[in-house]
Amino acid sequence: MKILVVDDNNSVTELLSQFFKLKGHDCIATNDGKDGLSLCFNTKFDAIILDLAMPEFTGKDFIDSLIKEGKIKNQKIIVLTAMPLGDVIIEDHYHGICEAIQKPCDLAFLLKTVESLDVVV
Repeated sequence: MKILVVDDNNSVTELLSQFFKLKGHDCIATNDGKDGLSLCFNTKFDAIILDLAMPEFTGKDFIDSLIKEGKIKNQKIIVLTAMPLGDVIIEDHYHGICEAIQKPCDLAFLLKTVESLDVVV
């Protein structure tokens, strides 16, 4: 799978990038929401792991930009957040969000969640 990780915490992006690569996936990571958005506009990812609480350009800004540019369709977004999960709207796959997972998370659970997404070729 081709996975994009967008999180402002460098330790998180490094860990997840290495982890997914060790599990045989192609993973690109960025610590900047705008860079992640640019990558999303130019590359089709099977899954996007997105932090909601980033400075300057939040995960919500990321999703809103995908909607505005007509690029939200068929996105498979997993929100990875330190916010209480009750504050994250995921009903009816709200704007491409397939799952919300609270930090810190179990990597095996995250891997299982990513690999369970229906991949559209």
